[in-house]
Amino acid sequence: MNDMIENEAGMFQSQQTKYSPSAFAFAALGILFALYQFVGGGITLLFVDGVITKDNVTAARLATMLSQIVFLLVPTIYLAKRQHGRISEVFRWRIPSFLESFLAVAGMVVMMQLSETYLYFQSKIPLPEQLVPIINALKQAIEEAFKVLIVAQSVPELLFVTVVAALTPAICEELMFRGLIQKNFSLAYGSKKGFLLAGAIFGIYHLNPFWLVPLVSLGIYFSFLQYRSKTLLLPIAVHFINNAAATVGVFLYGTTDETTPTIFLGTEGGPSDSIVLGTGVLFAIIFFLIIVQYIKVTDSVHYEQGENDYAA
Repeated sequence: MNDMIENEAGMFQSQQTKYSPSAFAFAALGILFALYQFVGGGITLLFVDGVITKDNVTAARLATMLSQIVFLLVPTIYLAKRQHGRISEVFRWRIPSFLESFLAVAGMVVMMQLSETYLYFQSKIPLPEQLVPIINALKQAIEEAFKVLIVAQSVPELLFVTVVAALTPAICEELMFRGLIQKNFSLAYGSKKGFLLAGAIFGIYHLNPFWLVPLVSLGIYFSFLQYRSKTLLLPIAVHFINNAAATVGVFLYGTTDETTPTIFLGTEGGPSDSIVLGTGVLFAIIFFLIIVQYIKVTDSVHYEQGENDYAA
């Protein structure tokens, strides 16, 4: 424990942060959560008189987008300036190579398939009978809110929804988590623990218990991209592509309550558990190979730009 305190104190001094990095990171998470969820959420509800419907969904989407900008992005930049003096210390914008970008996107696509495999088996976990109605009601409420906000009826509406549900959160959330929060956790606990902790909290922050494991996994993957590439451009781009793919997919194919992985939709009788599991294992192997190659490709950048800055 003493070594950890001394380690953090040394980093704190060498990086010229105004406050203790760990305390600052947790305080920032609390402040930004309260601002966005309660203040921003409250204003959004005022915009729509408490209920989001098809008639006021445009106002709800606009309020949601503005809330992310005003209550996540702006405070994040202010807090970064307050803690580090120069925001360039927090937000790095190196342009990644084509191969880096390709591997990052490929890894995200494979992760989507792994998430669907996990959700397929999660849906088969037996639940106590007395909890089933409560869990189903909560799940339905989350899904209905998602559907109202993301479903588009025309191409112009789809473009607007993509800005609201993909572009805005990709920028705001990545500057917050992969910039401000990951920077301070890395200073406090070391780079590896820093990106793992920032990624895990990203998943929890979304308040969706049914997607918790996929969201935490995705958050850690985004944080890993920043950790290796030393740029926010990659996680922002991959985050945007992930959300945009979901938005376009809903527009083209509609929403469904099925948990069958997308690659098996339309299969007569549905896939067997063994086939889904085997496919999941195959995707896991592909993902591992992509990560190994991505690490090789980013080695020079990773070490040249200070892999040991926050080494534990």
